Formats: sequence, C-alpha cells, structure tokens
Amino acid sequence: MVNVLLAKHAEKSLRKLPLSAQKKISKAIDKLIKNPLTGEKLKGEFEGQYKLYTWPYRVIYIFSAAEKLVTIVEIEHRQGAYK
Repeated sequence: MVNVLLAKHAEKSLRKLPLSAQKKISKAIDKLIKNPLTGEKLKGEFEGQYKLYTWPYRVIYIFSAAEKLVTIVEIEHRQGAYK
C-alpha cells in the first residue's frame, strides 16, 4: 500500500474535468494505490516518470519505492500531456 500525493497543478486539472472523467481518474488512482507500477515507464525528457491511461486522459506520476509514495504530477488530455 502506498500514499498518493497530488501536485497542485494536477489537482487543479482534475477539478476542471467533467464529473465522469473525474470518476474514471479516481478509479485509476485507486489502481495505483494497489500497484504503483501499473503504469508504463516514460522515456526521454520524462525519464523516471510513469503514465497511466484513462481514456482520453493521461495521469503522469512519479513513484518513490523508498518512501512508498506516488506523486501525481499531471493530469492532461492525451493531446497535450507531453508538451
């Protein structure tokens, strides 16, 4: 079991989404609590981060095994998630 921390930007992005998308993303975050390595590792400038698909949104997060902490950095629509 891990703790989840939402960065301010991610929290703000989540509140702006429609309620149905918020519910979907909340379920995805619940999956992260059970298994933080559920997401796919990112490469390049996003090295060390993971992505989790919740169509059509991406949850970008960092997992610290030592601290047992998942920090959600960004929640964006798939078209703008990596810009």
